[in-house]
Amino acid sequence: MNGGTARDLLDIPFYHPTLEEGMKPALRAICKAASLDTSATRDSGNPPGA
Repeated sequence: MNGGTARDLLDIPFYHPTLEEGMKPALRAICKAASLDTSATRDSGNPPGA
């Protein structure tokens, strides 16, 4: 995806709800494992938007 990091990918919209439900938690887990800051402005709900 254009060389973006997991943190970058959290900022882009996913227009397919099933894809978003799988990707957002996985990207958050990657950021947590890599000790990357996931800002409070990002949607941290699971499912997304919750």
